[in-house]
Amino acid sequence: MDHTSHGVLESLGTEVREVQGRIATLRRQQHRRAAEFEPTAERVTSLVEGAQTAAASQHEEMVWFRLAARKRAVAEAIACAQEGLYGICQTCGGRIPRRRLQAMPTATLCVACQEQAEVGRRGGGRSR
Repeated sequence: MDHTSHGVLESLGTEVREVQGRIATLRRQQHRRAAEFEPTAERVTSLVEGAQTAAASQHEEMVWFRLAARKRAVAEAIACAQEGLYGICQTCGGRIPRRRLQAMPTATLCVACQEQAEVGRRGGGRSR
């Protein structure tokens, strides 16, 4: 493995540790909330408390979803690095710029292909 590949794997390892740390923190928070919540017959939940609880639950669900997606992206990037394909655009086969990979180690598309993908997701671009 060359120096560049080692740096890539090191960077991705940092990403893995960060995701694992955030997952562990979320789990601790869930356990703490579950231990604190003891429903009783006297407990009356106001509309505001119910809305706050629902919003917090939705937020937590979105955080879990994003962490899972990030974890998958990191695992895919590590697999690409091990196969010697890291930094190669999955669409056009060109090189992904080093600066882009430094900013986003899990990038799988070059800038031009990423822009095209985003235009496609927005429904084909601007209307005339």
